[in-house]
Amino acid sequence: MYTPPRPDPSLPPLRVNLYSDTQTKPSPAMKEAMMRAEVGDEQLGEDPAVNALCDRMAALLGKEAALFLPSGTMCNQIAILTHTRPGDEVLAHERSHIIMSEGGGPGALAGVMVNGLRGARGQFDAETLAASFRPRSRYAPPQTLVAVEQTANHGGGSVWPLDKLDEVAEATHQRGLATHMDGARLMNAVIASGTAASDFAQQMDSVWLDFTKGLGAPRGAVICGPASFIDTAWRWKQR
Repeated sequence: MYTPPRPDPSLPPLRVNLYSDTQTKPSPAMKEAMMRAEVGDEQLGEDPAVNALCDRMAALLGKEAALFLPSGTMCNQIAILTHTRPGDEVLAHERSHIIMSEGGGPGALAGVMVNGLRGARGQFDAETLAASFRPRSRYAPPQTLVAVEQTANHGGGSVWPLDKLDEVAEATHQRGLATHMDGARLMNAVIASGTAASDFAQQMDSVWLDFTKGLGAPRGAVICGPASFIDTAWRWKQR
C-alpha cells in the first residue's frame, strides 16, 4: 500500500491560489514608479502619466482617443450609456461579463435590456447574431449595440478567432448597430493567437483593456474609440 510522503515541517506551507488573475500585486519596481510619478489634474488634461497611458493604449488598439477609468465594469457601463438610449436592446453572449457579473448595470444605469445569445464557450457566430435581429417597428426595442468579450471569461477563457470576430462585426455594422469589445483579457488573446491587439479591435467601435488582469496593477482600465465617443464617455465619467 502506497503511503504519500509527509510534508517537511521545516519548509514553509505551500499555498496555490488559482482564484483569479485579479489577485496579482504590484512589483517593487511598480511601487517605486508610482512613488516617483509626476502627477497633475486629469480632468484638465494635465496629468502626464494618465495622458501618456491613454496615448499608448489608443495607439496599441488603433483608436483615435482613450479615457482612463477606475474599473473594467465601468468601461462596459459607460460604453453602453454612450452607444445606447433608454429602452434600447444590447446583444451579448448569455454568459458574458455584462450579463453575469455587473449587477444588472445595463438595466439599472442605462435603462436597456440585454439579449443573451447562445454559443459554445462564451462565443456566438454571425448566423446566431443575424437570427436575433428583429424587424424594426415601433413596438420592439431598438437594437443598437452588439458586445463581445475577448477572451470569454465565463467561457473558460476562450479566444475568439479573428475571422469569427470580423464576421460578427460585419453583420453588426451592416445592420446599423455599433460594436463594443470587453477586452479585459485581450492581451491573453494576443499572446495565445499571435494576432495584434489592433487587429482584434479594428472593427470595434469601442474597446477597453484592464490592468488588474495579471498585470499587477491594483486598479484601472482604459477605454478607446473615436474622439466623439470619448468626448461623450468623459461626460458619463463626470456624472
